[in-house]
Amino acid sequence: MAKTATYTAPKYGECSLGHAYEAFRLRCQAQNLSSGTCGWYELTIALWHRFLEAQGITKAKDVTPNLIRAYLEDMRKRDLASGYRNRTYGALSCFFGFLAREGLIPSNPFLLVEKPRMEKKLIRPLSMDQIRQLLGAYNQKLFPSHTAWTVMVLILDTGLRISEVSGLRTDEIDFQGGVLRVMGKGNKERQVPFGATSKQALWNYMARRGEVPDQGLMFVNRFGGKLCRLWIQKNMRLLSRRLGIKGVRVSPHTLRHTFAINYIKNGGDAFSLQRILGHSSLDMVKIYVSLADQDVATMYRKFSPMDRLGEVPGARRRVLVR
Repeated sequence: MAKTATYTAPKYGECSLGHAYEAFRLRCQAQNLSSGTCGWYELTIALWHRFLEAQGITKAKDVTPNLIRAYLEDMRKRDLASGYRNRTYGALSCFFGFLAREGLIPSNPFLLVEKPRMEKKLIRPLSMDQIRQLLGAYNQKLFPSHTAWTVMVLILDTGLRISEVSGLRTDEIDFQGGVLRVMGKGNKERQVPFGATSKQALWNYMARRGEVPDQGLMFVNRFGGKLCRLWIQKNMRLLSRRLGIKGVRVSPHTLRHTFAINYIKNGGDAFSLQRILGHSSLDMVKIYVSLADQDVATMYRKFSPMDRLGEVPGARRRVLVR
């Protein structure tokens, strides 16, 4: 008989950090949060716990706003990205908000701590030449390289998140309809179309992969286990270094951005792009549209029909355009 999970609530004011973390973990499980979200909370809280231990803090009620600010400043001094610090603040704020609602601490100290300002840095997309260079560099005679190549093709064609790719199951691929059934953030399912190039790439990969006993996932490692997202990220980073690609970070997330911008440039609309990417609002999509427009303007200045005409009949040469 399976054991039933038990949890004994500590008395008010006596909540240790361990009890606090366990209570929050059970809350996340009860809310049926995705494994990715639960994993992020777990990692964030583990790093936070390490910092508190160094400060001699053992009770949740002893966490003060100044202690939180010291942790945020410590992350800044370690030159961690503003986006990472922002997400850390959000996770810990959620955690302490839960403790306050449960009566495990007198109040939420995060209410007195301002959210770190996030630097708005746009991710530069890959050029078509860089995409060709990357795809052409994979030695597909090796199964791991074939896997990485197929993943890259799929993301560039669909804009899937790497977590969605690694969690994709074979029964979620409709080859006849050219559609993937994807479970995205917040356990929200959506339909994502894919093209003929991806279809052929997936067919070829499945044929080489063969049947893996008790494994429904599409992408596997060489041992038949689940494909590691960190392995894919590291694989792309090392390949870009070997090829000498500079000025752009080669990662699954960059591939997703590259898909979005090229989708708009090739005539796609913002609303369909929002559904494909699984965004809850148009805010991020508007950035892709803006970047695509900038690229169009650059191409126009390079290929302006009148500028390439040469000497224009009737033009007044003495007028200077500034």
